[in-house]
Amino acid sequence: MTRVLLLAALALACFVSPALAAEIATVGDKAVIAPWGDWLVALAVSLREPILTILIPIIAGYVIQAIRKVYPWATLFLSQRRVEMMLEAAVGFGLNAVQGAAKGKTLSASVAVPVIAKGTQYIIDTAPPAVIKAAGGPDGIAAGMFRKLDLDDYASEQNVLIPALDRIGGFAPPSADELRQADEMVQR
Repeated sequence: MTRVLLLAALALACFVSPALAAEIATVGDKAVIAPWGDWLVALAVSLREPILTILIPIIAGYVIQAIRKVYPWATLFLSQRRVEMMLEAAVGFGLNAVQGAAKGKTLSASVAVPVIAKGTQYIIDTAPPAVIKAAGGPDGIAAGMFRKLDLDDYASEQNVLIPALDRIGGFAPPSADELRQADEMVQR
């Protein structure tokens, strides 16, 4: 249906021109010309408002439909990007907060534990509950930091991640109302 309308509009545009006129007869030396091109242009100008009134909502409907199909993917991408930015901030804070830790430096297990604990606690204290939930809670934040840090060969989950999680405190999981509000914010 849409293709037919577009092809009809294209055909009308090709044939409607102020210079379009047809020779219908010849009387003596003079040609009798019917200026039906002018009539079509006048008709198109007079119908411009009703046509635009009909076409603009149809085009807007197709645009809105396309946005609705892309919206879930866009929110997923944006929430993943926000979690990554949050993890970068946690790693930066942890490296700055712990003496002996520096960016680009390989960390031992004894230094990595407080870096992960302080970075995770910083995020828990400052980030919205919906972002913490999207990251997987304190466990997910700590695991993300563990993956991002440059650790020595002796560092493992057993001697870095688990002790760091034991040091993290003060996280109250979001209430049902907070989760509902966060979901409503994401769906808007």
